[in-house]
Amino acid sequence: MLRPLRLIGLTLAPLMLWAGSVAAQVQEAVGAEITIRGTIESVDLKTRTVHIRGEQGNLITVDVPQSATRLDQVHAGDTVTASYYDRVMITPKPAGEPAVDRRIPPTAAPSPGSLPGGTLATQRVATVTVTGWDATNRVVSFRIPSGESYSRRLLDTTDASIASGLKAGDRYDVTWTEAVRFAVQPGADTLRNRLTFSVLWGIDNSISGHMIKDATGRTTTGVPINLTETSYDDVYGRVGMLKIGAGYRLTPRTEADVNFVYAKSGSQRVQIGTAGTVPLNVDFTDYQYWGLEAGQRWFFARTRFTPFVGYLVGLNRHQDIRGTFVNVPASSTPGLVEQDGKFFEKSWALSLGPTAGFLVGIGPVEAMIETQLRFLGGLSDVDWLVEECLRDINSESGRWSIPVQVGVRLRF
Repeated sequence: MLRPLRLIGLTLAPLMLWAGSVAAQVQEAVGAEITIRGTIESVDLKTRTVHIRGEQGNLITVDVPQSATRLDQVHAGDTVTASYYDRVMITPKPAGEPAVDRRIPPTAAPSPGSLPGGTLATQRVATVTVTGWDATNRVVSFRIPSGESYSRRLLDTTDASIASGLKAGDRYDVTWTEAVRFAVQPGADTLRNRLTFSVLWGIDNSISGHMIKDATGRTTTGVPINLTETSYDDVYGRVGMLKIGAGYRLTPRTEADVNFVYAKSGSQRVQIGTAGTVPLNVDFTDYQYWGLEAGQRWFFARTRFTPFVGYLVGLNRHQDIRGTFVNVPASSTPGLVEQDGKFFEKSWALSLGPTAGFLVGIGPVEAMIETQLRFLGGLSDVDWLVEECLRDINSESGRWSIPVQVGVRLRF
């Protein structure tokens, strides 16, 4: 059961008003308080700004009060609740007039408790550069001289001639209210969206392992057989791999996951050796297996871009592999003809290896890229190999590979 959330910094400090004609503008500019709940993407301790990715995927910049004395304990990935005023007042900046950036000091106090947080109700006037204007929603985006970017809604009472003339690159004096409340939830609350479902598709790139090892033997009719080393790439090239998985968050930075795996690749004709002086050219059936694997992931951050490492261990079911000899006389054909062309029997094989990748979050949907250094156990031989002294041709059929997969996953 989750512990009750300890929201800190819940007291709104009194606003200090501008003097003279500016006072009316400031009071008007604080008309709409917005509360956002989301995940911190980055923290700038020098400018005391925090970038928060909201639950709908929107990115908001808020200013943290000086009274929040433990800001250095806030990290990317923490879940926060912040309140800010969405409405701003904007006035044209006369050419040649010096830039301004001033604040009315807030009346605020540190929040009690061990979590970082605080309150703030500071009015700020700064000369900014407009970076975007959404006339439909009356949202203006602007950048202050320090490089921080904000998006806020323009007051409905703003002079229509000013709103119609807004364009990127122009300078204005903007009055806005910085964050009035900033609260960090305890770690247990970051366990929202515990369950995820994912679909990944990619290529399994073999880096070692031989489908057939060098071997010599003799057919049941006395014809000598010489098999040459044949890799998976020689026969199948790169193997396509599909994963359908589910994950379950154990802690804010760890996740257990389980996958259904299906891999398949078509073959190309290949010479695997000779029978006497006759080349043994073979058309193999598809290489395919399915399996279940489970493991764990560790996330380096809980941000929009989230790298991770982990491991997977699985059990996989290889399917029969059959071969058809091409232009090989019956007198020279190895005994597999009597085995319905079967080279390798169905068998179970262990897989394991470390994983790494990253997530890119867009609301509840995340793009995902994952790779693995993966070992997969070998193929099983059949009776005719034993009878013709070729039982060890599968002894190097375990293989290492590097699958690279891309896909999406959905958080619940």
